[in-house]
Amino acid sequence: MIRLGGPTDTVDRVLSRGIARRAVITGAMCVGLLVLTYLLAVWTPTGQRFEDAVLQAAAGGRQEAAIGTLDAITKWSLAAAVIVVVGIGYLRSKLSLGFAGGGVIAASVITTEILRRSVLMRPLLLHSGVRREDQSFPSGHTTIAMSVMCGLVMVVPYRFRGIAVFLTSLWAASVGALTVTASWHRPSDTIGSDLIVMIYVCAAIAILARCGSVREAEPRTDAGRTARRLLVGLLGTEALVALGTAVLTGGRVLNELAASADPEVVPGSALTAGRAIALAGISLIALTLLALLRSIDFNRRAAGPRSR
Repeated sequence: MIRLGGPTDTVDRVLSRGIARRAVITGAMCVGLLVLTYLLAVWTPTGQRFEDAVLQAAAGGRQEAAIGTLDAITKWSLAAAVIVVVGIGYLRSKLSLGFAGGGVIAASVITTEILRRSVLMRPLLLHSGVRREDQSFPSGHTTIAMSVMCGLVMVVPYRFRGIAVFLTSLWAASVGALTVTASWHRPSDTIGSDLIVMIYVCAAIAILARCGSVREAEPRTDAGRTARRLLVGLLGTEALVALGTAVLTGGRVLNELAASADPEVVPGSALTAGRAIALAGISLIALTLLALLRSIDFNRRAAGPRSR
């Protein structure tokens, strides 16, 4: 009689199927949210008027610092980020994981450019407004920042994942908010970018799991568990503050727009609402990423010591 596998193999298969299923469900939810965001923000008069107000409010402020920061994100910095992600995978003897992380970045950016330039139209639903004929959904800069964040988080060692999410999410959140501050993008553009990146992250995790390239992570030490709880708490607080600000100020902006007969009115809190929406989206994606990768590591080895 040939023995096909032991208890460990069975546990690994069950774990891999569970992770793949979780990734597929999360990815499907992101697809639904992407479609919903696009339809509500781009294809409704209310959505267009709200985001026009955000653009007008941003256009009246100081944009030089925001534009200067965003200009630092170029095709060369993007290429360098992909090389770093793949390089980390190579140095950890996990080249397939490096390619998965680099693939998330490349696929997200390419998809964003195709959708923005050729697919996702912005109809003219209002008699007046600002830049109503441009196609800015989704945001290329936000996609780059989010995909680099996710690619790095996927390839770094498990014990550094929490701090990697926290630090890179701060950078990604600042990029998303700056695109709104610079009047380059509407808030929904940043949300669309977040969801596109997360869809590819879910696809990459599902593929890695189906290929048997995941395992249960080593239990954390007491200090490690405390640090993770602290980081999750900080991210959760950031997400709650940003989401609460987005809901309160966004609701106030919508009420002011509905009460005004002037189609060009710009509520004073419009820019605050736009920034808060961008920050909330990225913070929630960061928490979702941590939840999706909870207690798992990549590229299980059949023999030998645990990976670095």
